[in-house]
Amino acid sequence: MNAADFAAQGSDLVVSLGGDGMARSVAAGLVDTDTALGVIAGGRGNDLIGKLGIPKDIEAAAAIMADGRDRTIDVLDLDGKVCLGNVCLGLDSTVQHQANAARLIRGRWVYLYGVVRALLPPKRIELELTIDGQRFSFRGLTAGFANSGRYGGGLRLSPEAALDDGLIDVVLLQEGFLPKLAVEVVEYSFGRHHRHPHIHFTHAREVEIDVPEGAAPIEIIVDGDAIAQTPATVKIRPSSLKVRVPRTS
Repeated sequence: MNAADFAAQGSDLVVSLGGDGMARSVAAGLVDTDTALGVIAGGRGNDLIGKLGIPKDIEAAAAIMADGRDRTIDVLDLDGKVCLGNVCLGLDSTVQHQANAARLIRGRWVYLYGVVRALLPPKRIELELTIDGQRFSFRGLTAGFANSGRYGGGLRLSPEAALDDGLIDVVLLQEGFLPKLAVEVVEYSFGRHHRHPHIHFTHAREVEIDVPEGAAPIEIIVDGDAIAQTPATVKIRPSSLKVRVPRTS
């Protein structure tokens, strides 16, 4: 049986044991049902539980699954694929590959290592974006579309992203002088965004993502996994998933 089967039978809770990718897979069967998603950490990044206030300790998390409360959150929809955290293209894709290849670095530091490696040298992307009906061209290093805003074991794609505001946080990192840009990106990864002219934010409910005519498709990272490529459309699905969280959160 899968998560959707349990939801169809009226289960109150289905628990995911793993990382953000596993939580996303389980959530796909629970969206728009009355069954809540529970998450117990078992992956590398575990960013969803960090946003929800669920501890990494298995016994403490299990106690929340048994005695917590249910909260309703938004999800992202990427051409029918559920996303709980973030959809990213460009630098974040390279960061993910570098992090996955690292074997001696743990926790959030493996993703910071990936950020530094991805900047040597940075690979630029060109996109045609349509944000809530307004089309424009983007050339830069990364384009991120955030629901939770957390990634890489506690790094921040968008420090103000909320799981229940009905909006996508759009984050665009433009090109710049490499030494200055490297400092900006590292600070940006720790959530210090306000001082950096190369990083731009907006909000949206729907974003169409494409590349210029004749350009090769670009890989799309969803909750740390490469599962799609351009062209694609990401939408917000407000208040569509119940999650089990601590009673005090």
